[in-house]
Amino acid sequence: MTASDRVRSRLLAAAAEAAGSDRTDDLDVLLERYYRHVAVEDLLDRNPEDLLGAALTHRDLASRHHPGDAAAVRVFTPSVAEQKWSCGHTVVQAVTDDMPFLVDSVLADLARQDRRVYLVIHPQLVVRRGEDGSLLEVLDVDPENVSDVEAAPGEVVDTESWMHVEVDRESDQQDLLAMGDRVRTVLGDVRAAVHDWPAMRGQIIAIADELDSTPPPASPRPR
Repeated sequence: MTASDRVRSRLLAAAAEAAGSDRTDDLDVLLERYYRHVAVEDLLDRNPEDLLGAALTHRDLASRHHPGDAAAVRVFTPSVAEQKWSCGHTVVQAVTDDMPFLVDSVLADLARQDRRVYLVIHPQLVVRRGEDGSLLEVLDVDPENVSDVEAAPGEVVDTESWMHVEVDRESDQQDLLAMGDRVRTVLGDVRAAVHDWPAMRGQIIAIADELDSTPPPASPRPR
């Protein structure tokens, strides 16, 4: 274990301890998986309560989701008084099925809005859900190994993208709602493009194969 790994473990252990009597069995896994790819330097800037609060707020947003559902999105400016944690910025959180281009598309749209991005957290989490879409567990499993996990009857085990993006502080409620609507639209467009892409690719390949087997007649040369 590197020195950076030791610091990360210490910080996340302190965040788990901050839960007190509300600490759940899977909290350590959630925190480790949630912050796995965040630079230790960014974690050092946060109080344990703030690290815990961001992850728990995101888990609350993910409390119910079915594969194929539209993205769940929340845009808010957390405060200790309301959410029991803060970060000094406005936060965009989203939960959606894992697919390509999600983060790049959201960041590009935020840039078009001239919103400065301070931190991006993008865990790809393997989760176990009940038949009703309720979140049962965040698993300590890498996404590439999701097929090795057996789901009980009525349960679903799948990989999801949870995005947490911190931008310039915004207090106007209408602007917060508008930002959330734009993020939902962007994620919906990404879903449509990703789902249409295999069919479009198949059609292109079919056309190319047809041209190879029966090339079109040559155009007459100009006289």
